[in-house]
Amino acid sequence: MFIKRKSVANRAWTLLEMMVGVAIFTVSGVALSSILIFSMRSFAALTNYAALDATNRKAMDMLTREIRQAKQVTGYSTNGASSLSIINGEGDNVTYTFSPGVQKMLRTVNGGAAEVLLTNCNLLNFSLYQRNPSNGNYGIFPSATTNWQQTVKVIQFTWKTSSSLPNAQVNSENVQTARVVIRKQQD
Repeated sequence: MFIKRKSVANRAWTLLEMMVGVAIFTVSGVALSSILIFSMRSFAALTNYAALDATNRKAMDMLTREIRQAKQVTGYSTNGASSLSIINGEGDNVTYTFSPGVQKMLRTVNGGAAEVLLTNCNLLNFSLYQRNPSNGNYGIFPSATTNWQQTVKVIQFTWKTSSSLPNAQVNSENVQTARVVIRKQQD
């Protein structure tokens, strides 16, 4: 006696097998789409931060170079609208200003047109210090209050910038701070 078997080609999916297959496919699709959306947001955040960091680095390099080469600090303000005025290595009067209202850091040379160094700048602060030798060690101390133009040797500055991409719901922030020693200051 022969028992006739069903061939594999004639076999069909049962309803239960179909439901399990659709469920597995749905869970896999949701997981993959979540990973894709997360990856796209992460890439947008990294791109946003890289652009913000490049702008900050360019401003930091310019400001640091110019302060190191400064011959004299001529003006300084920290009340709301921070500013710093120096005579740079070429003898030009350079002023760095910040106004919280426009959220920009500006550079002005000899009273001419202002160059925008940073946009979306939320904070800019300057601090002036002097360097005094003490037992062969050089520390920094707040500059004298009456004759600070003659005693300032170190300038510390800090700024904070931000950039957002509303469509990707990404906000990047960058804080830069540095202490720069004036090397060419004339006494």
